[in-house]
Amino acid sequence: MSAPPEEKRRTPRIQPFVASCYVVAGPRRMAAYLTDLSLEGARLACDAEPPALEDWVTIEVRLPREGERSNLSGRVKWVQPAETRKGHAFGITFEGMSADGQAAVARVLAEFRRLAAELV
Repeated sequence: MSAPPEEKRRTPRIQPFVASCYVVAGPRRMAAYLTDLSLEGARLACDAEPPALEDWVTIEVRLPREGERSNLSGRVKWVQPAETRKGHAFGITFEGMSADGQAAVARVLAEFRRLAAELV
């Protein structure tokens, strides 16, 4: 059995994290799910044909405890077939995100860490 691949992420992530969302890639708007989240990016799953590598996308999502929908923008860094169902998974790196979007992600991550600390 081979060793697990080296972790390349620089920031901790919430995993599993599931929130329904829409992915806007050019003129396309597709339903998807955020399946993990960090300050620098996210993993998504969708049944539709995924965006292409390096495409700019906007994730429209209502994050937990956020009153309004957040728009999280970034670039697609990888795409692969879903492991346990039809569709695809893909990862984005946040780029060009608004201050409001960055703050919303930071609040969700802080709340997750707070709740996790209460479980210990």
